[in-house]
Amino acid sequence: MGFDFLQKALKGSRKVAIAQAAILALGALTALEINNRAEALVFAGNPNDNIVKPGTGYDGVVGLGINTNQGVFGCSGTLLSTGLHILTAAHCLTDEFGANITNAATVSFELTTGTFAINVPKIFIHPEWGGFADIESFSADIAILELASIAPEAAQRYDIYRNTDEIGQVSVKVGYGYSGQGNVGFTEDFPFGTKRLGQNKYDAVGEILSSVIPVNILPGTLLAYDFDNGQPENDAFGVLGIPNLGLGLQEVITAPGDSGGPTFIKGLIAGVTSGATCLGFDFINFKCSSPPDVDNVGNSSFGEFGFDTRVSTYASYVDDVLAGKVTPTKQIPEPNTIFGTVFALGAFGISSRFKKKTISM
Repeated sequence: MGFDFLQKALKGSRKVAIAQAAILALGALTALEINNRAEALVFAGNPNDNIVKPGTGYDGVVGLGINTNQGVFGCSGTLLSTGLHILTAAHCLTDEFGANITNAATVSFELTTGTFAINVPKIFIHPEWGGFADIESFSADIAILELASIAPEAAQRYDIYRNTDEIGQVSVKVGYGYSGQGNVGFTEDFPFGTKRLGQNKYDAVGEILSSVIPVNILPGTLLAYDFDNGQPENDAFGVLGIPNLGLGLQEVITAPGDSGGPTFIKGLIAGVTSGATCLGFDFINFKCSSPPDVDNVGNSSFGEFGFDTRVSTYASYVDDVLAGKVTPTKQIPEPNTIFGTVFALGAFGISSRFKKKTISM
């Protein structure tokens, strides 16, 4: 996936390749560290000021270790109200065309008593998810994992946000991964594997981004936001007629490697991280239009867009899975539940086991 997929796509339809690259190069399953898909947050302020420690309220935000026939990947997810299900992004589990490629998965909880890992015997991928190759009707980047056993009691359970008034509300994003500061984007100085949180505000429904990238986003299925530094010249949504200068030092955006992490409104899961993009994206040189992009590079810096799957749109699907009304997309032979302070396939162990892919143009 990531740039390996981009190279294959370039051999086919140029329009499809450009559209996919516009999402992939900055988005959730993408680039630079293609074996890490877990959530990364880039901050307006110092990333070290936003580290989430066990026992401080977000122990139900988890790391996912995903073993596929394309490699081992890390994602983020969120424990749902049953204590038995994890909400995440469908693209964590599939190829670029939406087909399941997951052979095994492990969910890891960071608690005050240590890290506990539980295997995943059942995977539910939304039937309308067509992968990032589905540029004609992009939607439904949402999936649910069923655990082999109930999650530890200390891990918070979360319900989903069901109202459709998300636009304009301050939200909290939580997740794992590379981080950085908004003037320069993500950096290895803030390595993968640390849980962080920050804030942003949904500016618009996601289909507005169809005016930015050559992808038909189905109405009402995504929520979009930008990364502001308080300067009008770097207000990406201001260019689209929706000005807002952000939330100051608490403002965050997702970064390459981001996948499946939660965005909370009033403590409820309103969004699942899906991807990011920018104005004027040049998929050959990995450049963005500046302004509004602060540095002209697609690197999760100020002046770029992020987008989440809109959970309220898929509330009935989530309810049906939790009620046992949906047949699993994939059933995995169930080994014993694993407990311990480290985990072999989990998000924290992956980055040290795989070399970073470099871009050659």
